[in-house]
Amino acid sequence: MALSNFKVLSRMWERVEQSQQDSDIAYFHDLMLLGELTVKLLTSAVLASVENDRDRQRYKIEYQLVRADGIGEWSRALSEVLVGPANAHIITQARPLIREFTSNFQPGDASWQRAAVDSLSKSLSVIDSELETAPRKANLQWWVRNFASLRNRTRGHGAITAVKCSTAAPLLQESISSVITGCSAFIAPWIYLHRNLSGKYRLSTIGGDTSQFSYLKSEREHVYDDGVYLGFDSTLMRLPLVFTDVDVQDFYVANGGYRLSQEAGSSFEALSYITDTRNRKSAENYQTPPELLPASETEGRPNLDVEGNSFANIPPRLTDYIKRADLEEEVLSLLKDDRHPIVTLLGRGGIGKTSLALEVLHQIAAEGDFFTILWFSSRDIDLLPSGPKPVRPAVLTKEDISKQFAELMNPSSAQQKDFKAAEYLAHSMAERDDDRRLLLVFDNFETAPHPLELYQFIDSYVRCPNKVLITTRMRDFKADYPVEIRGLNRGEFEDLVVNTSRKLSIESLITHSYMDSLYEETDGHPYFAKILLGDTKREGKAIPVGRLFLNKEDSLRALFERSYGLLSPAAQRVFLTLSKWRSIVPRLALEAALMRPQNESMDVSEALSQLERYSMIEVVTDDQGMEFLRTPMTASVFGQAKLQVSPFKPLILADIELMQQFGPMQGTDIAKGMAPRVERMIRVIASRRQAEQDYDPQMRALEYVAEQYPDAWISIADFYLESSQISDWELAKTCVHRFLEQDSENVAAWRKLVGINKRLGDISQEFNARVALAEIPGAEYSDIADAASCFAHAQKNQALRLDEEARNIMIENLARLMDERINEATPTELSRLAWLYIYSKDTAKATEVVNRGLQREATNPHLVKLSQKLAAEAG
Repeated sequence: MALSNFKVLSRMWERVEQSQQDSDIAYFHDLMLLGELTVKLLTSAVLASVENDRDRQRYKIEYQLVRADGIGEWSRALSEVLVGPANAHIITQARPLIREFTSNFQPGDASWQRAAVDSLSKSLSVIDSELETAPRKANLQWWVRNFASLRNRTRGHGAITAVKCSTAAPLLQESISSVITGCSAFIAPWIYLHRNLSGKYRLSTIGGDTSQFSYLKSEREHVYDDGVYLGFDSTLMRLPLVFTDVDVQDFYVANGGYRLSQEAGSSFEALSYITDTRNRKSAENYQTPPELLPASETEGRPNLDVEGNSFANIPPRLTDYIKRADLEEEVLSLLKDDRHPIVTLLGRGGIGKTSLALEVLHQIAAEGDFFTILWFSSRDIDLLPSGPKPVRPAVLTKEDISKQFAELMNPSSAQQKDFKAAEYLAHSMAERDDDRRLLLVFDNFETAPHPLELYQFIDSYVRCPNKVLITTRMRDFKADYPVEIRGLNRGEFEDLVVNTSRKLSIESLITHSYMDSLYEETDGHPYFAKILLGDTKREGKAIPVGRLFLNKEDSLRALFERSYGLLSPAAQRVFLTLSKWRSIVPRLALEAALMRPQNESMDVSEALSQLERYSMIEVVTDDQGMEFLRTPMTASVFGQAKLQVSPFKPLILADIELMQQFGPMQGTDIAKGMAPRVERMIRVIASRRQAEQDYDPQMRALEYVAEQYPDAWISIADFYLESSQISDWELAKTCVHRFLEQDSENVAAWRKLVGINKRLGDISQEFNARVALAEIPGAEYSDIADAASCFAHAQKNQALRLDEEARNIMIENLARLMDERINEATPTELSRLAWLYIYSKDTAKATEVVNRGLQREATNPHLVKLSQKLAAEAG
């Protein structure tokens, strides 16, 4: 059987061939396992072609399969996709595959489907004459359903005789072989995708020709979760409930065994039909009941009504809304101007984007700035005081939005046969009629299955004076005007706490210090403040805020899970690192920790950019442009829970240990900059050296910081200069050189370099450093004079070897530098200038300088001696 290009089925066929050598019963039994695996793979492939929709048709089927303990339930699930409501959401590229299952074939037809049906029908007759035989017209659905019947009939395989197995097995092999070699699902590309920290993908081929997807190996902008994917033309769709790894050494499929325990959470069994091994997979994503969910409390009204001086379907204002005057004014101004057709309210879940939008929209409706205001809600979770609750999104796709828009606007053209709702929406957004201005509002935009494609559609057609307002937790698109929504300011937060505590009758429990703690720990997050106050009500006392977060896993997951799932592996890695330590972190300290040799290379800048865009962290910049990273408490607690099950955990803990050695920071420490962080690490390094411990990782980290913060090179140099080892002094000199490469006119650094070279006894390098120092505009006159003195002593002792031309240039430059500022010279320093003129054989100039000095200090021994020397040479 030609299965070499499909690793999973090829390896399973090897097991069948081996059992064929053992006995007819073992052979038949393993053929049944091969058929069962085939049915599950086919079901998963067909289910992969279904896009998510607001009624969760795909989720309902996956929910059933997680709990399915028999192949019959997989057969029924396949039928639900093929002929049930889910069929409407199958992607266009998968329609040819669907037809392979639904097309009927007459007896004698040469198709692989008919061959599979007839062989299975004969096998059924051998095993049990009461089992169904193939009808005149049959399709692959019949094959799947009746294979399930056969499997259930023979599950206790010892009950059938060896004679029956011997007769039925070749027929069954022929039937299964027809499906495997004929069905396009097993000819299409199957890939296991793993995204590296670099943002590129590792592609492991499972079956088919995967070369068309090789671009994923080099391009970073694509976002796919790790998992098994099936290629429908150029589209990759993830297969549910099948699992492998980058090596594709084994392949697991969901096999029932659903469990729910308080300690371990929910899980189901995954079985390898190849090796008969089992493991448990989390079922946390399959806990929401599959029945139709209630509508969101902020879903738009079904009809347009008069709202102020506009027509609108916007929900009512939220009763507990806290006014945010500055933000309201900003958003109002942006919606009224004619410059920005798309405005985005960007912020963390529960931060108040929707409530702010509703407040502003009701104000705009009252003023009549827009003829019509239309509200489209994609919200799938309501954040209630009692906790997050799943709800049914009103719209998810462009088609949903277009349909609802047409229903609300009810144009006469909608009655025509050729009416297309998407074209009507596009035309309406592009129409420039000041008397019929539209304001379209998309709430919870990130919930859409393809938010970037949806945004591109909106951006392509909307034109002023029409406007679009978007609320979203994440923003991967451009050309809009973003307004970042952060936590409440202190005054707004106090209003929220006072109003909420009054409703809960707990005013007496809210002290000033508790208010401070609540504000600090929640970062002004209104939703979390409310649920923590609810906990305070239940406890009857003010519980420390940190403890209240411990039982808020559901709420934290509702706020951050979707955003976290869309992060690149590098961004997840960075987020988990920042979450573990409740401190402000210098960006350089984070980068220094992540660049350890043990870590895979990653684009930290892009990772931080993602985290900031998704409101997972905040970036604060000091006066020198140094960046400091802050993780809100809510995000931090969520991240710490994720860290517990992260495969990165050992590496992250090592990174954090190194990062912490730069010392903890509070908000007030940002103004002090990086200097205290560098000094803290220097103390750690010095302590480790004293204890004779390895400090290479710490020094590497500090050197990385120094690349961006050059002052650190001087601190490192000072550390090495405390040593008595000449090799350390050489390292100190290298550090000062590194500093001067970035700040070549730093007088203090040149003086330090002079001192190091002097300590090393390197007169040549000392003199070069002195000359460089002398040439700096900010140098003291004494620095220039000392360079001249060094030159004179080196000449006297023959310690400096220069050719004649270089020597003359050096003398000329030093003399010029001293002469230009001669009024600053002391008598002794004038004697050094005179020596330079003597070396250049300019006795007249030397005599002039000596006489000038003697006029100021007639007894200066250096000048007196030089005067006598010049007089003797003149006589």
